[in-house]
Amino acid sequence: MEMIEKPDVQSTANAVRLQLNLILQDPSFRSSKRSVQFLKYVVEKTLNGQAEQIKERTIGVDVFGRSPSYDTNEDHVVRTAAVELRKRLTIYYSNEKHRTELRMSLVPGSYIPQFTPPAQNSEIARTASHNDPAQHAEPRMVAPTLLEFHPGIEAATSETPRKHRRNRSYVIYAVVASALLFGILGYRWLSPTNVQNLFWKPVLDTPGSVLLAVGDVPNGPPTLSVPTGDQEYPVPVVQKTPSQIVPFGDAVTIARVVGTLESKGKNVIIRREGASSFSDLREGAVVLVGAFNNEWSLRLTRQLRYSLALDSDKHLIYIRDAKNPSSRSWSWATNLPRDHQGSAGHPVLQDYALVSRIWNSDTGHVVVVIGGLYTYGTEAAGEFLTKPQLMQEIARAVPLADPHRNLQIVLATTVTDDAAGPPRIVAVSTE
Repeated sequence: MEMIEKPDVQSTANAVRLQLNLILQDPSFRSSKRSVQFLKYVVEKTLNGQAEQIKERTIGVDVFGRSPSYDTNEDHVVRTAAVELRKRLTIYYSNEKHRTELRMSLVPGSYIPQFTPPAQNSEIARTASHNDPAQHAEPRMVAPTLLEFHPGIEAATSETPRKHRRNRSYVIYAVVASALLFGILGYRWLSPTNVQNLFWKPVLDTPGSVLLAVGDVPNGPPTLSVPTGDQEYPVPVVQKTPSQIVPFGDAVTIARVVGTLESKGKNVIIRREGASSFSDLREGAVVLVGAFNNEWSLRLTRQLRYSLALDSDKHLIYIRDAKNPSSRSWSWATNLPRDHQGSAGHPVLQDYALVSRIWNSDTGHVVVVIGGLYTYGTEAAGEFLTKPQLMQEIARAVPLADPHRNLQIVLATTVTDDAAGPPRIVAVSTE
């Protein structure tokens, strides 16, 4: 009579606890008491066969000391802590020395932990690296792993060949179901809507409202600052105006961005750039609209590969490429008349825009900067970021899933009869 050896569940639990201790002793976790408490709680609950009790409210009460009647819609402590925990686990396993360890992660859409054996980690990593543009994304588990390595769920045993064959059928069904799931995920990855979601995901995942800070109509072209010891070159200075008027192209971009974010459930707070302080930027995700009329845009892009610059001798504002600083290819003349721009009988007029998705280590949140050299560029950039079909080309060029990787996109638009044409990608950087 054929017998199937029953898995040693206690050994599995011991292996999970050993891995838990390794993770909690790592520097990436020791610095966060909240992540340590969160991970210990959900792992022990699962090992004790109480995974069904792992809910947002119970975590809030047992781990973070909230009242049993606290409002989870108002207090996002658990969701915020879960986002932080997922990031720290990703950082931990991105280290080559941890690749062969038992992998811990949270089941997508819940706070229940899942555990992947080391051998499967390597195979999943190789598959993901080959097929998935977002190579830093968390490896996905196939269904058999949940049976083989989820403590408290015992694999079925059998004393007859018939039951053995039935068990193997279940595994085959699970693998087929997983293949179908990966097919669906692959389709969604390639779909235009998902590309747009990947760009905005760090903003959408940040708890709380999104601050949208917009610049006023500038009082003439910018001027150059006096260089200081920590500046490689003079930086533009915004000329403030006492009026509170938003350029038309900026207003169109505001409407598009707000519509996109609110359609995905985010509340957006709109303020003038001059009324937004650094403490406001520390509250959560930020979207900055405007380039040379938005001082925050100038400051936050200053150290990146592409930045906003001024050539006062040639009367040009331009997008500076740190790897080719002498180039003025992406520029706009500040001394030319604005009448009949791009109309018949006049030279073809090009405007340029710089889109930057920045992980700001000073604030601990993502900042998205949308600004054209002139108002046409801002309008074209807003159209680009809110129309999924236009963003499809970006997904083929760079990974979008890593929120800590700075992403910059230089766009161009042809101005015809005082209107911006479709945006075109001219450069991309993920440095």
